[in-house]
Amino acid sequence: MKKLFFAALLTLSLSTLMFAQRTLINAGDQYAGVKLALGSIGGASVGFIGNYEMGIQENIGVGGAIAYSGYSETIGSGEWSYSNLLILATGTYHVDVLKNEKLDTWGALHVGYNIASASWTWSNNPFNLPNPTVSVGGFVVGLSANARYALTEQWFATASVGFGLGILNIGIDYKL
Repeated sequence: MKKLFFAALLTLSLSTLMFAQRTLINAGDQYAGVKLALGSIGGASVGFIGNYEMGIQENIGVGGAIAYSGYSETIGSGEWSYSNLLILATGTYHVDVLKNEKLDTWGALHVGYNIASASWTWSNNPFNLPNPTVSVGGFVVGLSANARYALTEQWFATASVGFGLGILNIGIDYKL
């Protein structure tokens, strides 16, 4: 945990020194959006994400996300169903990496909780056996690289790689 914190701190510090900055997000700027998580957790092919970000000072933001992914698979005489619900708080640092006026790039640190469950349903249950259900989950922390491309003054295409439900998250944000 300490190593992850220091790696994030070092990354943010070096990016400040390495890149001449233009302001990408200001205090009070707010964005809300939705994303599809592609290549999601386990065998799920897609997940869904709702996100929010607010600038708290020049190039620094805070926000949160709620994400869901679920899938089922048939094995032998029944079916397993799995679900993951992530509730995340996010801190962001915006860096003008590609020097494109329409592009906002940033790194994010995510901290939250994963509520996960698995349940079994018998397809043929002649002995009236119970359907087991398991609930698991726990504290999660991770980093991501993100981009927001301006389609209009208020609508933005977004993409994220790294931590979250999917290998690649794509979606749309609206500037409030």
